[in-house]
Amino acid sequence: MKVTLEKQEKNLVHLAVEVDKDAVDRAWEKAYRQLSHHVLIPGFRKGKAPRALVERHVGPDAMRKEALEAIVPDVYTKAVEEAKLEPIAQPQVLDVTFEKGQPAFIKYQVEVRPDVKLGTYLGIKVAVAAAAVADDDVKQAIENVLSRKATVEPVERAIQDGDVAVVDFEGKLDGVPFEGGKATNFAVEVVPGRFIPGFTEALVGLAAGATRSAELTFPEDYANAELAGKAASFDFKVHEVRERRIPELSDEIAKEFGAESADDLRDKVRKQLEEQAEENREIEARKQLLDKIVETAEMDLSEFMVKREIYFLLEQHFNQLARQGVEVRQMFNEQNRDEWEKRFEPEAVKRIRTSLTLGAIARAEGIEVTAEEMAEAIVEYAQMLGRDARQFQQELINNGRYAALADEVLSNKIIEWLYERADVEGREKKPEAEAKPEGEAKPEAASQTEEAAAQ
Repeated sequence: MKVTLEKQEKNLVHLAVEVDKDAVDRAWEKAYRQLSHHVLIPGFRKGKAPRALVERHVGPDAMRKEALEAIVPDVYTKAVEEAKLEPIAQPQVLDVTFEKGQPAFIKYQVEVRPDVKLGTYLGIKVAVAAAAVADDDVKQAIENVLSRKATVEPVERAIQDGDVAVVDFEGKLDGVPFEGGKATNFAVEVVPGRFIPGFTEALVGLAAGATRSAELTFPEDYANAELAGKAASFDFKVHEVRERRIPELSDEIAKEFGAESADDLRDKVRKQLEEQAEENREIEARKQLLDKIVETAEMDLSEFMVKREIYFLLEQHFNQLARQGVEVRQMFNEQNRDEWEKRFEPEAVKRIRTSLTLGAIARAEGIEVTAEEMAEAIVEYAQMLGRDARQFQQELINNGRYAALADEVLSNKIIEWLYERADVEGREKKPEAEAKPEGEAKPEAASQTEEAAAQ
């Protein structure tokens, strides 16, 4: 077998393979054995008919197709190994010359992992201001806690923000009512952001018995594609106004929430807010660090690679909508395909660049996921889902999701490794986190989990 490699644009290569006659003959023999067990020829048991009879019975096209299916994957696997390629997708067969008793020629187009030229990734300066917890923040958090004991009482006044209004409403497009746009005695919490923009705002100031009409516009990304981006008129009639009444904080109420007193509850809430603020600061610091590292990395991404990631994201998006009862077929079609692709392209490109950059750092620094780390991750996820760890691990393997978890564990490990070596403002640098000179790569070979991260 002779293998010739031709680099194409971006991360595509052409793999031309000349296959000797003996390999071709073996493929035809394998095709005969396969077909002979599936055809019934009078006078012979399955698998026992002479080759000439089997070939005559199934026809030359079927024999050739079966032989090709036997040789194409096998040749590809050997050629990739010989050329030392790292494919990241299934190959495309561009050309085939294949006849019985003759040497064969097969040309594949292979998408390989792009070369990544890393920029500076050690000692990156990161500055994220710590979010101070103000008294108003504590007050609002206490109100949120007390709102669990809130009551809703009818009041004789106009609607205000935060009230609950009982209303009738009907929406129309160009004067025609639309499905799902009408309700009677509907209790709606008057909070900005509920329903479509302007819906609850239109109710503010109305008292029981009052009516109002409003012109509202559905968001461009509204779940119902038939309504997305369209202007509609809504007619409202108010039946009742209800006020949410939150009790005052007292020592007695504080004890119901596990505190010794009102002051103790305030202290506990402030501490939780401070811990959350610090956690958010660290999350933002890691995000800023990763963005800076990815931004300086250089790589060429093929259209195939980006398209594949776009459709992965689209599939996730529409599956989630489908679980919410949305009719996805109304949202995605040939007419708006380009629009959806453009919407998800920036996120797809960012995800690919991040994954490839982290994979390149893992290989350069010899960072791997250990069996112990995978076991810990599996136990953690299993506990979150209330599952048995061993059963959960077997499900991951059976469903082909084990590599995805390994990818996630490795990515998190690399990010933490980078964060330890970053110049984070306000953090004392640890001696063990001293960055080694850039370019001093470890010699260990990349593991399968590293390859998963790069892919």
